[in-house]
Amino acid sequence: MAQADGSCANASGSAFRADLNTQLAAVFTNHSGATAPATTFAYQFWADTTSNKLKIRNSTNTAWIDLRGLDGALELGTASSITIGNGTAIAPSLGFTSDTDTGWYRYSANTIGLATEGTYRLFIGDNNGLVTSGNGGPSLMWKTTTNPVTNNVTGIQFTDSGRINVGNFAECIALNRHGTGDTNQGNIVGFHYNGSATGTISVTTNSTAYNTGSDYRLKENVVALTGAKTRLNQLAVRRFNFIGAPEKTVDGFLAHEAATVVPESVTGTKDEVDSNGDPIYQGIDQGKLVPLLTAALQEAFAEIAALTTRIETLEAG
Repeated sequence: MAQADGSCANASGSAFRADLNTQLAAVFTNHSGATAPATTFAYQFWADTTSNKLKIRNSTNTAWIDLRGLDGALELGTASSITIGNGTAIAPSLGFTSDTDTGWYRYSANTIGLATEGTYRLFIGDNNGLVTSGNGGPSLMWKTTTNPVTNNVTGIQFTDSGRINVGNFAECIALNRHGTGDTNQGNIVGFHYNGSATGTISVTTNSTAYNTGSDYRLKENVVALTGAKTRLNQLAVRRFNFIGAPEKTVDGFLAHEAATVVPESVTGTKDEVDSNGDPIYQGIDQGKLVPLLTAALQEAFAEIAALTTRIETLEAG
């Protein structure tokens, strides 16, 4: 390691040579040392052995600028990092010579942003925690800066917990399975729970099918459904409108009422709320009512057939 003041004082031959050798050693070793050189010049190098960084003096000779680590890696501080400025959407810190307003920059704390033409396009991170609470955690946010579903905005959110939120003014998701005729018909979406398949959405040339697991090998304790007419008469069918569409009256069920007759058709709990007191609404899969409806209709058909036979017998005298 060597440091020098950058000036050779008048001295005898041997003393001058020793001073000159010290100055040359400082130059050849980039003024290496644990403390900064006492005398500095613009664009002077210093190998700072305390911070393990190679530094250069700025053009006004007022400060040191970190360049890289002393171990040879393009890094500052550790053997695997490169430190760049924060930048902005208009002037990204990592960009291109031909498109100076396109590239990566620090969007906010712990968040990386991408801009094109000086406009924010997406970020990766948590945007100062704005997308963390209740939204799946730190995310990749495309076009939006908030959850596009709960905030009713256009954009896509991919969360690090494996959730995708999409918002748009039109069709949000379009899927296309390629094939010629029905030669490649089959599943376009698969559903799994804990690694096991539970259902699919399949397509053909002209139709779409929504399939839930129904193979007999998945079932046990199989018996006939009886007493269906009695249960069906307990199923209250209502007329109503949804609060969000007061102008449209429809036929249907109230989830908590249907749950007392066909509990597997309903999800959620009546009057359930979250930690903020906001409603967690119940839902109904009306397809789950089909077995009860079918069995009740079969019982009715059997009764009709029996009555028909009796009448025919009576009429035959």
